[in-house]
Amino acid sequence: MKIKMQVSSVEDEYFIQWKAMKGGVLILIVSVIISGVYSSSCAMNFPLPKDFKFDGHSDVRKYTKYIIPCVNWLQQTPLNEYKNERTEINNFVINWLQVNPDISIGLPEYSYKFHGINEQLLYLFMEGWIKYTLETKDTNITNCRIAGVHSMLDYYESGKAVGLGKNDFLDNLFKIDKDGKLSALFDTSHSAKNTYLYLNTSSKKKQYKYDENYFNFNFYCINLLQPRNIVFRYLLDGYYEKWIVTKDGSVTYPRLPPGTYTFKVQGSMYPNFENAVEATWSFTVKKPIWKENWFILIEAISGFLFIYFIIKQRENNLKNIALLKHERIMFKYEHLKSQVNPHFLFNSLNTLTNLISRDQKKAIVYTENLSRLYHRILAYHDNDMVLLSEEIAILENYFSIQKGRFGDALQLKIDISNEVMQKKKIIPLALQMLVENVIKHNVISGTEPLIIDISANENEIVIRNFVYPKISKEDGAGIGLINIKKRYELLTKKPVSYGLRENEFIVILPLL
Repeated sequence: MKIKMQVSSVEDEYFIQWKAMKGGVLILIVSVIISGVYSSSCAMNFPLPKDFKFDGHSDVRKYTKYIIPCVNWLQQTPLNEYKNERTEINNFVINWLQVNPDISIGLPEYSYKFHGINEQLLYLFMEGWIKYTLETKDTNITNCRIAGVHSMLDYYESGKAVGLGKNDFLDNLFKIDKDGKLSALFDTSHSAKNTYLYLNTSSKKKQYKYDENYFNFNFYCINLLQPRNIVFRYLLDGYYEKWIVTKDGSVTYPRLPPGTYTFKVQGSMYPNFENAVEATWSFTVKKPIWKENWFILIEAISGFLFIYFIIKQRENNLKNIALLKHERIMFKYEHLKSQVNPHFLFNSLNTLTNLISRDQKKAIVYTENLSRLYHRILAYHDNDMVLLSEEIAILENYFSIQKGRFGDALQLKIDISNEVMQKKKIIPLALQMLVENVIKHNVISGTEPLIIDISANENEIVIRNFVYPKISKEDGAGIGLINIKKRYELLTKKPVSYGLRENEFIVILPLL
């Protein structure tokens, strides 16, 4: 009503002035000025009164009347306009939500994807949920989430998300919604089509020259039920025909011999790839066309030279086979190595998120320590092996970060001679990953401190800790122990052993 009354008053003022003034030029000038004021007022249309003050100690229900107008304003205002006002309204809506006992929002895992694209999309998702609940009184969790996704997608497709640009994830999510399949993404039944797989290639051609053999494949899934559980497996039919399982969404083949290939990738939220979705892409690398005179002359030489040529050709083939095996081993090793940093980064960001919500000062200290740790990690990440002393330095830096969280409830004991540390080598980040797994899978309390004991001799290093299992178990070791074991298998025949012995978990790694 206030908006309508303001518009009406401007129109009345214009009408009175038009009746009173007779000069055509003067009428034109006044009309332009008043039109500008009117246009600015309508564009702004700010939903909160000037004397508005949100008081968290008073009855929040008296502010509910402002929520839907505020959400409407946010949904109708371009992202690059009224940024201060948008921030003010976002804060009001979220603060109102926090103290309102009638509405609750549990942010699903996939909502962090929206925040990663642009934090305003996450606000639009939450506020669309709130508006839907207030207007319909429907608190069904799936309906509320669909309403939130619609709020975000409508804003993205309206063109108001100025500066955001085109985003493949949002474009594909919009297409799913346009096809009327958005609700299926929330369907938990066994045969539901709740996962979509998208494969992007570095080029769309089907045939390539011999020297055009650098191929990069990127793939991702849209899954709104268990997005963090999505796991991929891929193979290149015609090159290496065994499935490789990964959580990474990218793979590169830098040098492929001539031939016809089919890249296959599957995605599923189940570790056994039940109900997996698959995408494929086929292409051909052409053979080189040899036109040199020596190739023609070889066909005309005597039988002796022909036999000699066959022998040399066979030797070259054997050499190429050996080279191909070596390249496959190196590719597999580099692939395993590339998993280490993303795994650690994922867990580090989860820890930082928890600290931000509890203690911002500790979060700042944690971030600074994390930066220094990554500086050291980057210095050694490209190495196949590092000195044990360098690995211990990285571990101590990482452990100081964790001590900031757990204090004396977490203790590290290292009993290794300086001679062993300066002479022996280990694969990079192995100790950091093992300590990270100990912290992940055990209860840490002040009454029963978690003690991690590390010792070594000339041949091996031993990491042990008493087991204090959590009531709610987290996912398995993942790329931790399995990754370490596979990397050792590519470097040495010395075994890696680990297991539970009399309530003590022990890992033994060979020193190289």
